[in-house]
This record gives sequence, C-alpha cells and structure tokens, in this order.
Amino acid sequence: MNKMKLANKAFSLQEKLVELLQVKESPCISIIKQNDNPSINNDKLRIEIKNGVKTAVEELEKQGYDKRLIKKLEERMTALEESVQYNNYLRGVGLFASANVAEVLYFPMEVKPKVIVDDSFEIRDLLLQVNRTFQYDVLVLSKKKTRFFNGFGKDLHEALDSDIPKGAEDFLKRENKAGVDPAKTESIALEKYARELDHFLRLHAPMQMPLILMGDVKLLGYFRKYAKRPNKIIGEIEGSYDDMRVSEISEKINEQLQAFSEKWEDQLLATIQDDIDRLRYTAGIQEAWQAAAMKEARMLLTERGYRVEGYSTKDGLFFVFNPEFAPDGDFHEDAIDDLAEMVLAQGGESYFLAPGKLEKFDKVLLTTRF
Repeated sequence: MNKMKLANKAFSLQEKLVELLQVKESPCISIIKQNDNPSINNDKLRIEIKNGVKTAVEELEKQGYDKRLIKKLEERMTALEESVQYNNYLRGVGLFASANVAEVLYFPMEVKPKVIVDDSFEIRDLLLQVNRTFQYDVLVLSKKKTRFFNGFGKDLHEALDSDIPKGAEDFLKRENKAGVDPAKTESIALEKYARELDHFLRLHAPMQMPLILMGDVKLLGYFRKYAKRPNKIIGEIEGSYDDMRVSEISEKINEQLQAFSEKWEDQLLATIQDDIDRLRYTAGIQEAWQAAAMKEARMLLTERGYRVEGYSTKDGLFFVFNPEFAPDGDFHEDAIDDLAEMVLAQGGESYFLAPGKLEKFDKVLLTTRF
C-alpha cells in the first residue's frame, strides 16, 4: 500500500485536476505513467518518466514550437521529474507542464500511460474516475503515535509528514509537572492533543472530506469534543493500531466501508435539505443540464451506475433524447459524465450516491445558485 508524503493536502486530487482542466494554453504537456510494480525505489517508474520527458520534447519539436520555448519547457519538465517522490508505493504519476503551469500529481488508482502535447491538459478521464470514487480520510489516535491515511474506494494510503502531531504521550510529558493533580494534567494534555489534531486536519484535509476515526476510546471522545467540524466524522473504530500494517487497517475499514459510505450520503443529503425546501434545485438530467449550462450549478448528486445518452442543442443549453430536436448539436454517449465535468469546471461539486437514493429526483439532483 502507498505511504504518501503530504503535499498541501488541503487541496484534494479532484480539485487539482479541476484546476488543470481549466487551463487553456499552447502547448500543454501531460506525462502520465502507470506504476505496474510498486516498490520502495520504483526504478522502472523512474525510467518511464525520464523517457516520457524525452518523448514530450520530441513531440514539441515535431509540432514546430520555438526552440527557446522547447528548451524552457524541457527544463520545467526535468525539474518536475526530479521532484517526484520515488520512495513511495505509487500507483501512478502525472507531470503537467506549460508556460505557466508546473504540477506533479500522484494517483491512488491505475492510470492509462500517455504523453500528450495539446492546447489543454489530458486529464478528463482521470477527473471523472476520481469523481466517481468514494474518498475519505482516516485518523488513527494513539498515545504512542498518530497516523493519517487517505482512502480511495477500498484502497488506503498512509501519509508520512513532519506536520502530523505525535502521539498523546508526547503531550502528557509536556504537561507533567510535580505537584499537579495527574487527572487534571491528563485532561489538559489530551485536550491539547485533540486540538492539535483538529488544527492539522484543517490545514491538510479538504473541508468536505469525510473522516473515519480509529483508536483508543478515551482519545476518540476528546477529539469529538473539541473538533471544529464534527459533522465530517462518518465512523469510529475502537482499538489499538500503532503497529498494524496498512493492509490490516484497510481490512478493518473495508468491513464497515459500505455503512460509512451510506452515512456520508445521508449527511450529504441533509446538508442540501434547505435548498430542496426552498426549491433551489432541479431534478432529472434535462433540467440539470440546462441549469449547469447556464452556470447556475452548485452541487450535483447522481445515482451510481446511472448512464444516459442523448444530444445537446447547438447552443449547448438543452439536452434532448431525440436527435431531430438537435440537428446541429453534439452526441453524448455518457451525458452524466459530461454533466459532472460541466459542474466541476464552474466550481461546483459532484458526488455519486447509492442506487435508489435519488429515485424521487429521477436519479439526478442538482442544487442551484438561485
């Protein structure tokens, strides 16, 4: 399993992909590599990425870009290559470069290897794959040490970073003073531990990312008491997990993952109930498409597994099922994916819920800005 170093985790992978989706300049270089055999050093991946940079330079030359621009972009790509954290158990890596962009992204899922030079970054498939997968964070509280994980479906990836607070024992030692009531000392120390963990999450976890807690029952209680965003918590698993392997922790979570996911979905629906009561929403693919095309979208909820094909009119404002009503429009093989991309590109949110959750909304619910 991956042990990943935090890289400004306050921005989720999906948010980073949305940022790249909106970049329109020429050239945009996308180097995406799959890691078929994850290992500590990832020697094969090093070679793949180096060759990817070489291929991108050759493609720039083939497309006739200015030599000075090619030199600048080659230096930028080389710098990105050298910044890759190869000592992680990576599933995939993406290097994205242009005259104004330089970004390395780590993927917790399988990716299709490619090197593309175009007027936009090649990330649509990646974005839609990430958007369709249930993501969450896991925080393990312990006297010995604190552990933090990023969950992607059934996969779990441990993050290693100096910013992660130490275990509760470290806080107890700081507060231990002669002549002071031990019970009072413990209460003060554990409150500080809980507040420090909460501060860490606010810096390194996206605001909407659901959270699973694991650890000692007393520590879990303190965290719940002092957490600034208690609604993020979708589940707790009591026990000691100091030295447990990532694969074993993943098994523990997967036993209850469906229940955790359902709770998060219920919480998500509860957060938009006011929008529903005030009729600030649309239901069904056609109404949702029109609202998104008019840039009124806020949050899109769709049932998992629901697919629909159809046509958008020439101006893009309407979605129809009969091509006769859109003679000069575009065909959409999977309109749900296209709608999700439209919503994400304008700063909205998109989530997929269990089948049946949105039956009364014709499987598609979109809250609107007005």
